[in-house]
Amino acid sequence: MRHERENISEQIQDLIKQINLNISHIFTRVIDDSPVTAHQMYIMKIIRKNQKTNLSALCRDLSLSKGAMSLAVNRLVEEGYVLRQDNRMDRRNIDIVLTEHGVQTLDDTIKKCRDVFHDITFQLKLEEMEEIVTSLGKLNSSIQYYMNGDQLNSEG
Repeated sequence: MRHERENISEQIQDLIKQINLNISHIFTRVIDDSPVTAHQMYIMKIIRKNQKTNLSALCRDLSLSKGAMSLAVNRLVEEGYVLRQDNRMDRRNIDIVLTEHGVQTLDDTIKKCRDVFHDITFQLKLEEMEEIVTSLGKLNSSIQYYMNGDQLNSEG
């Protein structure tokens, strides 16, 4: 039973790697003419979802250092996609919000990606897609549990 579980676990790991490579390749081509990178698009999606987020929250959501996130946000500010605003409730905090230009660019880029992903998943039945969403959600929860449980640091 243990051997079978390890084998399936390795298959999942290999599939995730292959899917990640394929999706990265496809979306790199899709957004090649887009003004934002896939990474920037993902940051902008999180900012839109969380309305008035800050650097610390973005770091936590994306598991990035403050230095790396600060560079990414600076670039988005320079390109006019986001603004830094004083938080009205707590002047010590700076909110990061999308500009109109950021919203429009994000919407255009998401539409391109959505259209391509629709083409990719077109042959799947709705039930199959729902099963994939459920299974990936469970896997993501397990990954987050693993990360939050600090197993990564306790094994080294």
